[in-house]
Amino acid sequence: MDECTRSLYNRCMTNWRGPGESGRTAAQRLHIRAWRDPRLLIGLLLVLGATILGARLAAASDDTVEYWSVRSDVAAGDAVSRDSLQVTRVRLSSMTKGNYLRTDEEFPAQLEDLVWAHEVSDGSLVDRAALVRRSAMLRSQLPLNVAEGAAPADLDRGDLVDVWVGPGPGDEPAGKARLVLESVRVIESGDEAAARAGSLAQTVLVDVDKTQLRGSVVSTVAAGHVTLVRVS
Repeated sequence: MDECTRSLYNRCMTNWRGPGESGRTAAQRLHIRAWRDPRLLIGLLLVLGATILGARLAAASDDTVEYWSVRSDVAAGDAVSRDSLQVTRVRLSSMTKGNYLRTDEEFPAQLEDLVWAHEVSDGSLVDRAALVRRSAMLRSQLPLNVAEGAAPADLDRGDLVDVWVGPGPGDEPAGKARLVLESVRVIESGDEAAARAGSLAQTVLVDVDKTQLRGSVVSTVAAGHVTLVRVS
C-alpha cells in the first residue's frame, strides 16, 4: 500500500464512528418528547395568559348592578310581597343610582309591614319613595256600593273615576247629584263577587287620600246613590 493510499485509509477510519454510534443518535432523536419542546410550552402559556386577561377585562367592563323591579303593576296602598318583585341588572348614572333599591340592601321594614306609596308600572325599578310602612300610609280604601248600571260595564282595577252621589231611596227627587270624589283609583271592581252572589249591585273599592275622607264624604256615599264616571 503506497503512501497516498495509506493516508486516505487512515482518514476514512478516523471519521467512521461505526453502526453503534449512528443508531444511538437516531434513537435519541426519536425519543425527544414534543411536550418538552420550549416553543410549545411558550405557546400554551401565551394562550392561557390571553384567556385570563380576556376574562378579567370582560368582568371589569360589566358594571351593571342588581336592582329590584316590579314584576306586575301595583297600585297605591297595595301590600308589598316578594312575588311582586324581581331582580333586574341595569347600569345607572351616578346621579340616579341612589334613588333605587339594590338587591343587596335591606328593605325599610319587613315586607309584611310595607305598602306601595304610589302606583308602579310593570318592569319599573323600585324607587325608595315607593315603599312605606303601613302605619305611615296617608291613604285609605273606601268601599262604594254601586247599583247595576251606575258604573262602566268594563270597570277594572286601576281605572280612575269621579264619584258622583245623587238622591237615594226616599230622598227628594229634585235633589241634584254632586261630585264627591275626583279622579280616585279603583282597587277592586267587585264585578265577579257580585256575579257569584247574584247581586245587582257591586262593591267598588277605591283608593283615596285620607285628607279627602271628611265625615260628610263618608256619610254621603253611604246614604246616596253612587255613580262612577271613568276619567281614564
